[in-house]
Parts: sequence; structure tokens; C-alpha cells
Amino acid sequence: MYTTKKLLNEGNILSDFQASPHFAFYRISLTGIPVYANQTFLRMLGFNTFEEMMETYDKEESFRENFLTSKYHQHLQKINNTEAIESRWRNKKGRIVYVNEYVQKYYNSTDENVYYDCIAEDITERKIVDELISDVIGRDYAIIKALPDILFILSADGKFTDIKAGNNSEFPIPPSYTIGKKISDIFPPEIAENLLFSVKEAYFSGQLKTYDFKLQSAGSEKHYEARIVKSHNNEILMLLRDVTHQKQNESQIIKIAEDLKQINDAKDKFVSIIAHDVRTPIIALIGYAEILAEDIDDLQKTEIKEFASSIVDISKQTIGLLTNLLEWSRLQTGRMEFQPVKVNAYSICENTLALLISNAKQKDITITNTLEKETFVYADENMMQSIFNNLITNAIKFTNRNGKIIISSSQKENMICFSVKDNGVGMNENQKSMIFEMNKSFTTPGTTNEKGSGLGMILCKDFVEKHGGKIWVESTSGSGSEFFFTIPALLKINSEIERH
Repeated sequence: MYTTKKLLNEGNILSDFQASPHFAFYRISLTGIPVYANQTFLRMLGFNTFEEMMETYDKEESFRENFLTSKYHQHLQKINNTEAIESRWRNKKGRIVYVNEYVQKYYNSTDENVYYDCIAEDITERKIVDELISDVIGRDYAIIKALPDILFILSADGKFTDIKAGNNSEFPIPPSYTIGKKISDIFPPEIAENLLFSVKEAYFSGQLKTYDFKLQSAGSEKHYEARIVKSHNNEILMLLRDVTHQKQNESQIIKIAEDLKQINDAKDKFVSIIAHDVRTPIIALIGYAEILAEDIDDLQKTEIKEFASSIVDISKQTIGLLTNLLEWSRLQTGRMEFQPVKVNAYSICENTLALLISNAKQKDITITNTLEKETFVYADENMMQSIFNNLITNAIKFTNRNGKIIISSSQKENMICFSVKDNGVGMNENQKSMIFEMNKSFTTPGTTNEKGSGLGMILCKDFVEKHGGKIWVESTSGSGSEFFFTIPALLKINSEIERH
């Protein structure tokens, strides 16, 4: 006997799925125990509440087989796991329901448990159509009237000889008009060519062929699926169905699956930073503090000064990392307000340099701010400060002693393009491709072994894109790097205000 409880509140589930009438969403543990299901999923299986479904789960072994997780485990081993898994489910009454399932792993906030998050699409009707094809080959047309499909009967050369239309079928071309016409007379050239090719393939191979295409209908675009098969009388049967809503749902499901993967990648990145990049400096601080506490009477003054300096440096690095973590997590969870106003980029840059000048002096690095003193942009001041802070900190980190860093800007249409350029170690093509990607981000020690998490560049990208700008880097290994980012110029906002 299985006993379960609802482990997660609905507030913990992505709100997009909770009330979705299109997507059945559920979460199960690695052992196959359901912990959440939205109403669409419950309706698909014939239940009114989650508790009602769990009662059946506890009592009926055949129903528990719906939640076997081996298929998900195998699926997630694939390189491309955004494709669907086709499964057979049994609903409350024991009837078969065919579904396509899209699955991603989900880790809870403490990483103690792992779940499978699944989006299920009911494809039972599609399966019925497959069976319908078999009935039609046997000349059983009665079921057509109950479905929103059109059955075209063609000769081997692609000429329409008969038609059977369902009561609810819709097609932009009057079905009766097609009798006696060729495919090329009815459909646009490219579609007609592909349909005729599929007809010939079906005729000579004797196998079912499927072709999807789009047509304009009443000012909107419709998706159609043609299923083509040879009948025993050497005719061709083409069952045409409007699959517009299905296609829209499929594209949304794929996007949601990709979004879920990005969310998990972001969370994994966050956890790894907490586990390693925060833990490591704290351990170092404890080590230095223990030495000072236990051996201070035996230490030389120069040694005490050295340990104290190390504690200060590590503390600064940790504070910077924690600040980035806090800002990034607030942005990801929607708790950071975006409040763009008129701000002076020159002043923000100068304030940032005042905070970082001691870091630069330790390596004898010269930083030159060439921004004009009246460089005004329409931006969130805190985000601009963070962007400059991360880019300049990064430049100091990867610039050798006695190096140079130059901050400049230029006007490009309605955007100001800022540049932070150094003559440091630079990057190769592989490093450049990873620097702004959450699931590919990396970190390397600085020129004096400074530590980092790789989160700063990702944070810059998020903040810049929040302003509608872009960020990129030009760099060659051994020849320094130049980071560019664009922010709306104030004149763009002024012109928009004047128009209104």
C-alpha cells in the first residue's frame, strides 16, 4: 500500500501551468509518487481533485503504472530531450488515453529531492484518426461525419474523384469545387508539388505518408495535416485535418520545456556558486582567523599584517560575490524593480572607480575614464552601477601589472555604446562563446590568482537586456579584451515623450 501527501503548495509550481486549459502539468518523485497535478491533467484522467486521484493511486496498482519513471530516466539521458515521449495512460475508468509527454528534472530549494516535471498533451484524438484511416480503406465512411475532417479520394495521378466531408469540417476551398480537378488546380504550387510527391510515394510504397502545410484562410494562417494512403482499389485516400491549435500548443510546449531547462540551469549555477565560490573564501577566512586567535603571541608583526591583509582581500571578494548573487536572484524572481530615469553615466562610472581604485593600485593598473561629463542615459541607476562595477572589476582581474583600462562611449542612433577596454590576457574563441551563457559559464583565475564565479558577466547581460540593449565582447588571446554594451540615450526618451 502506498501512502502519499501533497508535498508542494500550488504556489511553488510555475503559475503558467496552474490554470492552463491547454497543458496538463504534473510533478512526480523519482520513485513515481505524484506530488502535484494541475486541473487540466486531472480532467484528462477523469478526476476532480488531486486527493481523489491519490486515492485511486493508493488502491489500484494498474493506475500506479501510469507513473513509472523509467521512461523519463532513459529520455533524459538523450542529448536532445526536448522531444516528446509517447505514452499510454489509463484514466479513472480504465480507458486508454494516449499522451505526448515533455519532461525536465526539477530540484527543490534545498536540493534534497529531485522530481520530474512533466507537460502532457492528449493525443488520443490523433490516434483515433490513425484508426480511422484503416476504416476508410475498408470503405467505412460513417465515422467521417462525426469528425472535423475531410476525406479526399484521388486517382494515382493526383486527380480528385470523390470527397467525404465531416459535419464540422472547415476548408478555405469549397470541397465540391475539387471534384475532377488536379492537386495543382487547388493548392499553391509548392504545396501541390509536395502533396503530389506524397501521393505517388503512398501509391507505390503502399505505406501511410504524412504532409503538413499552411494555408491562408479568412485573413489568418491555418495549419493542415494530410494523411495519405493507398486503398485496396488502387485509389489514394487523403484525410485532411485542421491542426492549427495543435501546432500552436506544440510550439508553446517546446518553448516551455526550453524555459524550464533554463530555469534549472540557472538554479544549478546558483547552487554551485553557493556550494563552492562562497564556501571557499569563508573557509579561508576561518583559517586565517584561527591562526591569529591561537598563535598571535608567536607571530611577527609582518606576519600579522599579512594575515590581516588577506582577510581584508577575501572579505572584499566575498562581499562582491554576495552582492552579485543577491542582485541576480532578485532579478530572476521578479523582486528587483526596474526604474529607469535620467542618469549621468559619467558620474556613475566615477563612483564605481572610486570603489575599485584600491584594487587597481595593488596591480599598478591605470584606469582612464574618457566619457564626456554630460553623458546622460535613460537607465536604472543601480543596474548601471552594477554593470560598470562588474565590467571594470573583470578588466582589473585579467590585466597584468602596469596595465591599462580605458572606458569610453559613442552615440549609435538612439543608443549610447559604452566600452571597457583592457590590454590584459584576452580570451580565445571558445571562452568568448561561453562568457554570457548561464549553462556554459566558466571562471578562470585572474593575473594575480583572483577568484571569481562567472556570475558577473551573466548579471551584466541580464541588466543590459532589461534596458533593451545588447552586450558583446571583442578579444584575442594575449591581446586584451574590449566589452561593449548599449543603453538608451536620453534623447530617444525625450522624443517619445514629445510625440505623446
